[in-house]
Amino acid sequence: MAITAVIFDLDGTITRPCLDFDQIRAEMGLPPGPILEAMQRMKTQERRHAEEILHQHELHAALNAQLNPGVHEVVDYCRQRQCPLAPATRNRRDSVQRVCAKHDLAFDCVVTREDGPAKPDPFAVLHACRTFAVDPADTLVVGDYLFDLLAGRRAGARTVLLATSPSHRDFMQHADFVIASLTQLPKIMQDIQKEASQNTRPNDSQPPTAPC
Repeated sequence: MAITAVIFDLDGTITRPCLDFDQIRAEMGLPPGPILEAMQRMKTQERRHAEEILHQHELHAALNAQLNPGVHEVVDYCRQRQCPLAPATRNRRDSVQRVCAKHDLAFDCVVTREDGPAKPDPFAVLHACRTFAVDPADTLVVGDYLFDLLAGRRAGARTVLLATSPSHRDFMQHADFVIASLTQLPKIMQDIQKEASQNTRPNDSQPPTAPC
């Protein structure tokens, strides 16, 4: 099957890593671990304070975001093939909008933590697929972290790990493909298309069908 949609993580995938999660946890007084999940366990007032800290860090990251190499090339490649694109992020919608405005990017759908359960829940991937009316099995989910891969796998999509640091070895087993740069993504899509075309060809060993 050919790839009919591509879903990207934001921080670390579309943009170079910019959020200092250790600093965010320190300001919130949190131990190591996922921040959003820890915030859900907070009492109301504590959570509001944590949300403000997180928002300030996300705003700073969005305003100073730099794109990873290959983003515009991949977007152009998909546009030429009418393949819809979406960021699916644990970030806020206004962060995505600021990054898009800063770098002249446009997507067909945006899914954030404000829309539903955050990754590694498959909600974001499934929501984008429903919006595009595509089968998750024909979709690539591209990310640089375990939660991106788990969300893609749980949705039934193919997963691509953007591996740019040694720590990525810890979750390579959850990726169908591993790349060092987004510039390698079109080749993966071409290879999948080629494989799909070969699988749909008639078997040459079969006798020809008699004419009517």
